[in-house]
Amino acid sequence: MSAASATIERVADGRMRVAGELGYAHAAEALASGLQLHPQGGAESVEVDLSGLREVDSATLAILLAWAARAAHAGVTLRFTAAPASLLALAHLCDAGPLLGIQA
Repeated sequence: MSAASATIERVADGRMRVAGELGYAHAAEALASGLQLHPQGGAESVEVDLSGLREVDSATLAILLAWAARAAHAGVTLRFTAAPASLLALAHLCDAGPLLGIQA
């Protein structure tokens, strides 16, 4: 993805890190880039570290939900970890935390 948007980096087997801006301005690009969240080597789950996110908005939630749905369809569970406080607050407000496995 471009420098102005989010980056997705594989940091270990079954572990990815998302950093940057993951919101409305880059939603289409982010949806496509989420394809790389599938595990290698037949693992059934991927931990997605969100601690590097700088900007979040309602589109961020939509992107994460789409990634999780796409992964679930492929038999993979995404576990979102280290979500920034702003994302936790938004997820709580929208009652989306349980859908993403993140809690406020």
